[in-house]
Amino acid sequence: MEINIFYSFVVAAILQGLWLGFMLLNTTKKSTKASKFLGYLVLVVTITQLLYFLEEIEIITWHQFNILYFPFEFLEAPFLYFFVAYYLYPAKKFHPFEKALFLPFLLYLLNTLTYKLISLYTGKNWSNHPVLNVLADLCDYYGDLLNIPLFLIVLVISLYRISNFKRNIGDNESKNVRAELFWLTLLFTFILATLIPWFYYAYQYLLDDSASYLPLDIVVSLSIYLLGYIGMHKLNVLNQRERLRAYTNATISISTEESSKNGYISTIERIAVFEKRFLDPAFSSESLAKELQISKSHLSRIFNKEMNVSFTDYINSLRVAEAKRYLQNPEFSNYTLVAIGLEAGFNSKTTFNTTFKKITGQTPSQFKKSASN
Repeated sequence: MEINIFYSFVVAAILQGLWLGFMLLNTTKKSTKASKFLGYLVLVVTITQLLYFLEEIEIITWHQFNILYFPFEFLEAPFLYFFVAYYLYPAKKFHPFEKALFLPFLLYLLNTLTYKLISLYTGKNWSNHPVLNVLADLCDYYGDLLNIPLFLIVLVISLYRISNFKRNIGDNESKNVRAELFWLTLLFTFILATLIPWFYYAYQYLLDDSASYLPLDIVVSLSIYLLGYIGMHKLNVLNQRERLRAYTNATISISTEESSKNGYISTIERIAVFEKRFLDPAFSSESLAKELQISKSHLSRIFNKEMNVSFTDYINSLRVAEAKRYLQNPEFSNYTLVAIGLEAGFNSKTTFNTTFKKITGQTPSQFKKSASN
C-alpha cells in the first residue's frame, strides 16, 4: 500500500510534467526564451522519468527499454543552464563554447543510435551480443558518472551568474531583484540536494544493478512539482510583466504640462515620468533628492509648496495612472493583477489594491470590470 502511494505520486508528477511542458512550448509566440527552455527542461525530465518508471514497475522489459531509450537526461543540464541565462539576460548573445554543454548528449545519442542499429540489424539484444553489451553499459552504468558532474558545473556557473547579477544591479533595484530571484536560488538549492540521492543511487547501481530507484523517482517527482510551480506562477507573471514593459516603453505613459515655477519641477518630471523611474518600487524621496543634489527637506518643500502634493502621493498617482492604462487595454485583459501591479511600480498586490482604491475609489478588479463594460 505504501509503495502504491509513492507510485501514485510519481504518476501524478509525470502527468503534470507532460501537460506543463507542452503548454509552455505551445505558447512560444507569447513566451520568452526562458519560458521555452523551461518547457524543454520539464519535458526531458518528465519523459526520462516516465521511461525509467515504466521499466521499474516492469510494464516494459529491459530490452524494450533500450529500444525506446534516448539519452534525454543529458539535455537536462544544458536546458537548465540556458533557462537561467535567458531569465537573467533575455537579450544576451552567448558564446559558441557554451553550446559545448550539448556534447555529452550528442556523444550518448551516437552511442544509442549505434545500439539501435546493431540491435535492429542482428535481431539480438545487449545480453547476447558483445558490442551491444558494451554500448548498453556505457549508458546504463556510466552515464550518471558523466551527467552528475555536468549538473555540478551548470549549478556552480549559474549560481555565480545569479550572484554576479545581484552585485551589478543598482542600489535602488537591489531589494526588489533579490525578492524576484529568491525562488531561483531556492530551485538551485533543491537541485543541489537532489544530487546526493542521485549519486548514492548511481553508486549502488554499480554494485547491484537490481537496486530499486523508487527513492530517486520520488525526488525527481518533487523536482517536477517545483518546476511546475515556477512555470505556472513565476514565469507567467514574468512573461506578462515583460510584455507590459514593452508596451510601456513603446508609449509615453503620462503627460505633464511645462512648468516655469521651479526649475526643479521640470527635472523631477523628467526623472520620475519621462525616465519612468516611478515604475521602480525602490524609487524613494532619498534617491530623488540625491539625484537633484538637494536635501530631503528641500525636496519635501518643493513637493508640498510648489506642487501641492507629497512625494508618496505624486508617485502613487503616476503608478495608478499606469495601472489604469494596462487595465483598460483589451490586450492585457487576461493578465493577473499581480503582474499589472508589479509592473506599474507597486511592490506587492496588497499595496497595489490599497493605493488604487484610495485614489480611484475602486479596487483594480472593480475598475477593470467597469472599464470592460
